[in-house]
Amino acid sequence: MTPADVILSVGIFAVSILFIYGNRDLRLEIPLNGASATLLLAKKRLPLVTLAGTLLLTAVLALLLRWSYPMTPATFVALYAVGRYCSRGTALAAAVGTIVIGFLVSEIAGAIPSYTLHNARDLGWIVFAVLAGAWVRTQKLYVRDVEERAERAEREREEEARRRAAEERVRIARELHDIVGHALMSINVLSSVSSRIIDRDPSAGRDSLKQISEISNSALQEIRSTLNLLREGTAPLKNPERGIGDLEPLIEQSRLGGLPVTYKCQACDRQIPTIVGFTVYRIVQESLTNISRHAKDVTKVVVAVACANDHLDVSVVNDGAPVAPGGGGGIGIQGMRERVTATGGRLDTTALPGGGFRVHARLPLKEASA
Repeated sequence: MTPADVILSVGIFAVSILFIYGNRDLRLEIPLNGASATLLLAKKRLPLVTLAGTLLLTAVLALLLRWSYPMTPATFVALYAVGRYCSRGTALAAAVGTIVIGFLVSEIAGAIPSYTLHNARDLGWIVFAVLAGAWVRTQKLYVRDVEERAERAEREREEEARRRAAEERVRIARELHDIVGHALMSINVLSSVSSRIIDRDPSAGRDSLKQISEISNSALQEIRSTLNLLREGTAPLKNPERGIGDLEPLIEQSRLGGLPVTYKCQACDRQIPTIVGFTVYRIVQESLTNISRHAKDVTKVVVAVACANDHLDVSVVNDGAPVAPGGGGGIGIQGMRERVTATGGRLDTTALPGGGFRVHARLPLKEASA
């Protein structure tokens, strides 16, 4: 109950006394209309009870004073409340019940026949009161629905922004993992080699140091390129700088690091989408890095790229034994899987019988270029 409800009830009571029943028996009008106005304070919480109470009090007053159709300001407000706070079916039933009760009271009171135009006018007020309440209710529901949709859309936009930010963080981590992981592993291997041979073969040691410098410079360039793309708001995967044409230098780095890598590439008679070439490069890079980290006694590594009409296959197979049982399930393979899935392809990683590990990816060319 609010101050506005109290003011409305007092106003209804004053209108009933001063303008409608002012020339009648105030000893009956004042207490009965006061009770009707008081009932209106419960119209929001108990609209049907409020309507029933006002109809009962008005009917009693009409029968005692021999009125026609018992339509009062309090009844009008109660009907409006039923239309405003109840469902359409309930409001319709309440309106029909009010009409029936009104005609019965009018007929029993006997002052004016129930079928006169005077009562038809009161019938119109009943319909108008219920329809007015129902219209306001519909408008409120519409506004609330619009507000809820706007809030839901805002929440969805925020969730989408958070999702994209999370995906971007994962993508940055994946890019940096591939770049830095491979570079550091190559540098570590080459530095170990150069430390062992620099005394007996200074020329080979200098070549290893030169190779370390080239690898570190290349890694730094890739990191700067990735960060520049992020600052510009461009997704790194949209404009990759690496592709299948960069596999030979990558494999040569691994050979210098001590991996016996054989490279087999079947020529493709169609242009390979940039994203597919970049994914192939990262798969080979991560696979060679994993071999250096997680395999021992490696005597053979085969990198094969084969192109068909609608797909491209890339595989990296080695015959080494795992350094630790159960290895190979970390962020590197997960990153490769996410890259392949993003192109619509499939990645399979398999530990081979008798030792060794195979990474195979099939990347669709049609979907990737669509």
